[in-house]
Amino acid sequence: MAPTRPCVIPTTSVAIHQHGRRAGETDAVTEAARSLVEDHERTIGADDRRRLGAHYTPEHLARRLVEAGIAELGHVPELVCDPACGAGSFLLAAADALTARGADPADVVNRRLIGGEIDPAAAAVARRALIAWARSHEVSAAIEPVVVECDTLATPAQRWLGERAGRIDLVVGNPPFLGQLSSDTARDRDEREAATRRFGAIGAYTDSSALFLLVAVELLAPGGVTVMLQPQSLLAARDARPVRSRLLTTADLVGFWATDDRPFDAGVHVCAPMFRRRPNAPDDVAPEVGPEVVLRWGPDVEVAGTCPAPGDGPWGPLLAGLSGVPPVADRGGPRLSSLATATAGFRDEFYALAEAARDPGEHGWSDAAPRLVTVGMIGPGRTSWGSTPRLLAGRRMASPRLDMGALAAAAPRVADWVSKRSVPKVLVATQTRVIEAAADPAGTDIPVTPTISVEPFDGDDVWRVTAALLAPPDAARAVATHFGAGLSSSALRWSARAVLDVELPSDNRCWDLGAACCRELAHATSDARPGLLRRLGGLMLRAHGYGADHPVEEWWAERAVSA
Repeated sequence: MAPTRPCVIPTTSVAIHQHGRRAGETDAVTEAARSLVEDHERTIGADDRRRLGAHYTPEHLARRLVEAGIAELGHVPELVCDPACGAGSFLLAAADALTARGADPADVVNRRLIGGEIDPAAAAVARRALIAWARSHEVSAAIEPVVVECDTLATPAQRWLGERAGRIDLVVGNPPFLGQLSSDTARDRDEREAATRRFGAIGAYTDSSALFLLVAVELLAPGGVTVMLQPQSLLAARDARPVRSRLLTTADLVGFWATDDRPFDAGVHVCAPMFRRRPNAPDDVAPEVGPEVVLRWGPDVEVAGTCPAPGDGPWGPLLAGLSGVPPVADRGGPRLSSLATATAGFRDEFYALAEAARDPGEHGWSDAAPRLVTVGMIGPGRTSWGSTPRLLAGRRMASPRLDMGALAAAAPRVADWVSKRSVPKVLVATQTRVIEAAADPAGTDIPVTPTISVEPFDGDDVWRVTAALLAPPDAARAVATHFGAGLSSSALRWSARAVLDVELPSDNRCWDLGAACCRELAHATSDARPGLLRRLGGLMLRAHGYGADHPVEEWWAERAVSA
């Protein structure tokens, strides 16, 4: 595996390091405390971790985020809180950071650290770990760590923090990742009602981890800082928009940590947004222009840049530029929705089509039957149907066609859906590095979920629609807008609605030439494709009013040619 390239985005030029600590000292001093945390983590099986959203943080990552938060705060925090502390990884990292800055270990463990945890077993381990940490620092006085057993999402801060609510300098942590698309992690009815009472209207599919960001900001003193791990879907998810909007009414987004690797077994890519609570929040109105977010990229914080703070729309563009996506402005032109509709099937369509899929030689296969096209068969300007085997419901199939008789008998509704797709259209893949779209002018291809079917109002426009979708500026905007939503940070995962929001070109002559180039691409040899793709990219760049020297052209060509 290639080495990962983490994106560290503190908001000062101070590199993350351990102040005043000799190399290796902490590991020796706190070995017993760390062992307690690690032993507890090993007792929880993978299924239980997923159900509970309990994905424990590596020690080095907890330290890095605590140090980043203190650097942004600008002074040694008086109170540090983790409202979902688990077995205490972040609390131990904060204890190390405070003592490295001269704080008394007894004061740190008895007063300056506060944890909240819903799981009594994990809370007990956190207390024991902090006691072991204090003993290893030669604390002889009574040790009473403040780890409160409660559901900090459902419990008002004043009830579990008392007078310390709203006075915390630094809130850190790795809250439970509980996606709402799976029945074993989704909030039940009572939890949904409690969340609405506590936080107001939120998207039904908002991961519970995002709600902990609202809790974190609520706990902060004016000027306090929070940095908490989150799934990268927070950046782009439509249902997370109310959370993003509410966060920015009380705090300023001032930094990020992110990585394209998966530092623990949550099964998703992660980030850690950093917020500073504004003075007198929540009564203040958010400023029209927030502070600039300082961005740093690379394992050694080696390249820096800044960008304006975002609004309540997608936050993906904040990180997209650091991953190499050229910035391309939306000029507010006409949208693809003026030329076409778009749709994508759901699970019912997928399973019904898979059951009725037939390869050559199988009973029910006919060369007159509709072709089934999966996402893996779609590339920029063409499909690989008939040449390269691709997976379809666990089967490798190169030339799958529909047994329409079997489909009509087993799933008549899906058979009707297929007939409506049998029109000139453009098939669009998802989870790709660039927009990959291929024309079906004859209407013989049927999209297999999650393939998106874009159907022009006028079938003769199919090549113009293809060219519009393959335009480099639209690809860059799409990747930036949806950054973080895919299987990798820069994978394009989007919906039929998002496809229809693609901006159309303004130069019709270049657009028509691009459409003609798409016709050639559909039947081009492998040797001819690279040249045609580069020609198409240049034409569509000019169709959008950009010169040939714009960096988006080479960015797009590199991805399109290799797709």
